[in-house]
Amino acid sequence: MKRCLLFVTCLGWLTVAGCMDHAKQSVALYERGDYAGASRAADQQLASHPDDDNLWNAKIRAALAQGDGPAIAAAYASYTQHRDEFDKELLRDLATATLGQALASPSVKLKLAAIEGIEELEIESLADQVHEQLGGDNDRVIAAAAMAVLHGPYPDAFQAGTQMLHSEDAEARRIALDGFAKKLGAPALADLEAALEDRDAKVRRTAARWLGQLKDVDAVAGLTARLTRDKDEDVRATAGLALAHLGVGNLQALGKRALADKSLAVRTAGVELLAASHLADADLVTLTDDADPLLALSAAIAVRTTHPELGAKVVARGIAAPEWTTRAGVANQLVQAVGKDAARGYAHQLLADADVHVRLAAARVLAHDGERDAAIAAFAAVDGDPQAAADLADLGDPRGVQRLSDLVRDPKRTADQRAEAADAHRLAHRVSPGLVAALADPNAVVRVAAAVAIGAIAK
Repeated sequence: MKRCLLFVTCLGWLTVAGCMDHAKQSVALYERGDYAGASRAADQQLASHPDDDNLWNAKIRAALAQGDGPAIAAAYASYTQHRDEFDKELLRDLATATLGQALASPSVKLKLAAIEGIEELEIESLADQVHEQLGGDNDRVIAAAAMAVLHGPYPDAFQAGTQMLHSEDAEARRIALDGFAKKLGAPALADLEAALEDRDAKVRRTAARWLGQLKDVDAVAGLTARLTRDKDEDVRATAGLALAHLGVGNLQALGKRALADKSLAVRTAGVELLAASHLADADLVTLTDDADPLLALSAAIAVRTTHPELGAKVVARGIAAPEWTTRAGVANQLVQAVGKDAARGYAHQLLADADVHVRLAAARVLAHDGERDAAIAAFAAVDGDPQAAADLADLGDPRGVQRLSDLVRDPKRTADQRAEAADAHRLAHRVSPGLVAALADPNAVVRVAAAVAIGAIAK
């Protein structure tokens, strides 16, 4: 197949000398703004040169420039029929162009989504545009931009990020704190320890999580204070898990303190603390009879090496619970609780559950354990769910990709639902015609979600 890619930049197309003889007229019309003419010119040449990548590039780009979703989907579907694999360079170009447009939007939400996507996809060609956001007037955008280019050739990024740690905007503080911890590691510990006293719960939770991950033993006192005195249950739970991860201090006493909490999340962290103490086997065995099946399951998993028989008892109780959330939670942890062989039996049983979430959780257990046919049947029976469609596609069933393509383009679904369907393509590791068409969705949030998903798959 003839190959000379058309590169998209913010200034237009850059062509490679000696290439695109067949696409030359289409490119010229595109650059003059005659997108319909560019599409027609591409079609005329494709009639005699159906394997020319450049012509398909031109046709798809012309459809995107016109915002014609159905035309984009049809063009991309036809294009893929002529290729053994998807065109990574074309897809990356389209994703880059879409994210560049979002970055130039006045919407803070879009700017943040675009910066996050550009950072994840490591799009160096947009780094300067991200850096320009440091001169804006929104602290969240400044914080996100500073973190995105922190390791780039921009000395002012570190200073801007440091300033955002003290912003009046709590989300800007959280973004900067999370970015420094992720990209600097140990040098960020002092800021993380200080942030345990932040007035915003999300900032404190971010600090606690990273202090645990970075194993800052100097933060034991601060984390203990958050576990025992913080008003926010998520902060208390995160602090407990961080302490368990650190593995120092009187973990058994802290675990019992956490187990006295009213919040299930904090009590579950208490189980982790007891397990980390390596001294509370008897206490954990007792907890397998706790009134809450999910807490009991956490305890059973913690003592599985010493008391393997307890998992079956707790699982049997959990899958009989009246709340679907409990049954699904148990399904998600079957292998950890009873091992692969026993988990298969319970998963087959849960395929008949009344709730779709439980059935899907059971199907995922079977899919991961190699029971492909049973998992495919379960996923195929659930239409309208992007995650089920992605699971189906991941198992190689073409119905999954088709469903994802339909869901991301369904005008009856909300923008958030279409964006979710775009993101679900990442699990499927496939770019559907509908996902490419979503680059022209009427809603910018969906366009950005589609661009990030496409860029991630084509990376």
